[in-house]
Amino acid sequence: MPAPPLWQTVTTPGGIPVAAVEPYHSAAPAEADTRTDLPAPMPEKAPAKRRGRRKREEPANLPAVRPKKNEVKAAPLRPHKLKFSDRDPSIELEISEIAGHLTFTQSTVTAWYSLPEVRWAFRPDAEREALLSAISEQYAGLAGFRLHLRRTNRPFPADEWARTVDSHTAKPLPDVSGATSWSDHLVAAQRHLLSVNHAEGQTYLGVTFARRSLGDTFSERILRMFGKGTSDGERRKLGRTVEQFDEVLNAFGMRGRRVTPQELEWLLFRSVALCMAPPGPLSPVSNGQWERGDLLALTEQVERYRTPYGSTVKLVNRMTGEERHVAVLSVGRMEPLEIPEKHEPWMHFHERLPWPMELSSRIDILGSNSSFKNLEHRLRMIRSQQLDYAEHGIDAPPELERLAKRALVIGDEMTTGLPVESARAHGWHRIAVGGRTREECLERARRLIQLYSRELRISLQHPKNQDQLAREFIPGEPIANTGYVRRMPVKLLAAALPQAASTVGDRRGDLIGRTSGTCRRPVFLDLHFPMEVRERSGLGVLVAEPGGGKSTLMGALGYLNARRGVQVTLLDPSGPLARLCAMPELRPYSRVLNLTGSEQGTLAPYALIPTPVRTEFQTGAGGDREYEIAVSNARAERRMLVQDICSMLVPPQVAKESSTATLLRHAVRQVPAEETSTLDDVIACLQGLDDDGKELANLLLDTAEMPLALLFFGRPPAHLLSADSALTVITMAGLRLPDMKIEREYWSAEESLALPMLHTAHRLAVRRCYGGSMSSRKMVGLDEAHFMEGWRSGRSFLVRLARDSRKWNLAAFVASQNPRDILGLDVQNLVSTVFVGRIAEDQEIASEALRLLRVPVHDGYEATLASLSQADTSSSSRLGFREFVMRDVDGRVQKVRVDVSYVDGLLEYLDTTPAAAKAAPTAIASLSDREV
Repeated sequence: MPAPPLWQTVTTPGGIPVAAVEPYHSAAPAEADTRTDLPAPMPEKAPAKRRGRRKREEPANLPAVRPKKNEVKAAPLRPHKLKFSDRDPSIELEISEIAGHLTFTQSTVTAWYSLPEVRWAFRPDAEREALLSAISEQYAGLAGFRLHLRRTNRPFPADEWARTVDSHTAKPLPDVSGATSWSDHLVAAQRHLLSVNHAEGQTYLGVTFARRSLGDTFSERILRMFGKGTSDGERRKLGRTVEQFDEVLNAFGMRGRRVTPQELEWLLFRSVALCMAPPGPLSPVSNGQWERGDLLALTEQVERYRTPYGSTVKLVNRMTGEERHVAVLSVGRMEPLEIPEKHEPWMHFHERLPWPMELSSRIDILGSNSSFKNLEHRLRMIRSQQLDYAEHGIDAPPELERLAKRALVIGDEMTTGLPVESARAHGWHRIAVGGRTREECLERARRLIQLYSRELRISLQHPKNQDQLAREFIPGEPIANTGYVRRMPVKLLAAALPQAASTVGDRRGDLIGRTSGTCRRPVFLDLHFPMEVRERSGLGVLVAEPGGGKSTLMGALGYLNARRGVQVTLLDPSGPLARLCAMPELRPYSRVLNLTGSEQGTLAPYALIPTPVRTEFQTGAGGDREYEIAVSNARAERRMLVQDICSMLVPPQVAKESSTATLLRHAVRQVPAEETSTLDDVIACLQGLDDDGKELANLLLDTAEMPLALLFFGRPPAHLLSADSALTVITMAGLRLPDMKIEREYWSAEESLALPMLHTAHRLAVRRCYGGSMSSRKMVGLDEAHFMEGWRSGRSFLVRLARDSRKWNLAAFVASQNPRDILGLDVQNLVSTVFVGRIAEDQEIASEALRLLRVPVHDGYEATLASLSQADTSSSSRLGFREFVMRDVDGRVQKVRVDVSYVDGLLEYLDTTPAAAKAAPTAIASLSDREV
């Protein structure tokens, strides 16, 4: 008869449960069952009497009950001892317990650390060598232990980024009917991030140590019977060892830290489900303790399918139905690598490809004694072979003698050098490649093999027994086989550097593209991050030769910031950026100012420099002093600008005379340096001087008769640049700009007027930014900055712009074709963000661009600038992208590819190619009613 269930549910004839019966071994008397469909209970058999048993005592508070005559006394109910044949949990992992950052198996303990990413690209070779040397010493300090190096990835959290951008956008541009809304704009950016499969690399290092004794293993089994894990004594012993690892790995080089429970749980999930979609929400329990039965949660969802001679392993998520084929490649023969002089880190090289992969390395670090014994054994083998050849009278191959000499040199380094020279690393390095189908997986593996063979001269093999090789990625699992072991010095292992970083920008700005160096990472840029967070200058620089993408990038930055409610002013002398104002979502909030058709006094120099407002300074005596200094500086700047503009308006032969500068200085000093003054006041003052002054005044009056020169004389129109428009584009369409390489004597009259127009146009663009609140976000983009370099007012203007940008929360981007123009302004130490595009014509100009990026010169980076935005010569189609070398406010330098294709129609409006400009939307004419 089978054992009755522990719990029974009594139901009514209709099947409705009414009560729960106590366990059958309960000592309480059972009530009579009135059900007819249940079997009658079996009578209990009276227990037999035992000798020497003490008489049971009744409770004192109950009356004694005497049995009636001829009544049989019922025996009390007692529980029965049962044996349950419960099954032990079928654990598919070698790990038996997890405690914090420690993982336990039956014989080993592994401490796991997270290695942060380090900057590698565009770094001086001396700093790279110092980094690799420090990591080598850390590896040498772990001699005698087995390491497990894991490189995994985490999909970029596009939703978190979108929430961050929205939280830092206080007042986005209001939505326009029929145009893309602000929410749709963020959704399109998220979809673009997910479509290009961006992933963030993560590097973990496990140190296996303290092979557990038989006593520790036995005590763990005993404690597990009582629901406990490792004993407290063993944990204290392990803690002392872990502290030594902390000291070694936390130093400069790796800067490793203990993994958090969430990071270790993520690593285990990613190792079991290789190359599959990431798991959903992780366990809500964050104490870091995993018992043996709970480890089932790591492998329950993933099923493995393999064939005896299969080239891949098929993984299936039985909850979602996702299928993934995985091929594991092993690092085979390697040629000597020159890192950092010539080659990239060889464990980071696989991230050049556009799909994520997993990397696992099991490494035994051998100390000087073990390494020297191994070397002596190999040297004896070489000598034995040489003796065999000599005994048979055959000349030994020359390579034997070379190997023997090399072994002697290495042996000398081991015995006389530092520990880092003698330490060796014996490792097994695997790369897991995944695909949705078997064919896709094998094709990706083939491309990876070709990449390593062509670029690094490393042979990647596709071994048998793929299932066991895939299990190597799981912490605690044994090595599948000892084939393809790579023996190398720890310096070469340190040069593998899987944690090499390729990130640039910030995580709270707009999406502007991706990195295009050794890996692909999204690039975000918040132009106000340097001022609001880093407390640095907001000056940015754009440098590239014609066609390098300066105008497109500046227009994209202007569009993205205008969508976020930033007050944007763009100065584009040639005029293509004016098409931005015709975009449907910007059209009601934009205006175009064409200086060639503006009213008289639009560029009046006195009015271009605003007077400081007292409310923008602190209260008290200190604020009064700062306010007086600011007013004085504004007046001095007006005088300097007026002198330079007058010198530009007169013929160059007259401007070169020393008397001209003296007369202008005297006249400007007589005129009050206030916003209400005009150039007419200066001419009136010159007419009251001697004959030379009158002659100079007549020359200025002759220039004032030209239509374009009227912009400088008189008073500016009221509300010239009001702050109500989110985007203002200032152009000089149709104006011919002069060539600065030609002497001014040979310029035409139109070219002579273009120079003062550009100077004052720069001031006009910035004046709008000074008209609002100091704390509100503002952006200004200035093109053709090289015209400012030859005049003192231009240099002082950019220096003031860089210094005031943090105080006024102003992001200022200056564009030029030659980096020498920026370097000549002496503002490179105030620049926070730099974009350098293609510079292929002159090595000297490329070297100056590297100086602007603060990158070492003559280290081979000049060729990188020449290779940017390189088109395929075999194709006649246009290049669909532009590349830059970007330096952010934190000093990180990376090669980036600008990509704003997720904004519908933006590239068409920004296209400055002549053939494409004809087909671009032309709605600028309809904006004339809003021009000033």
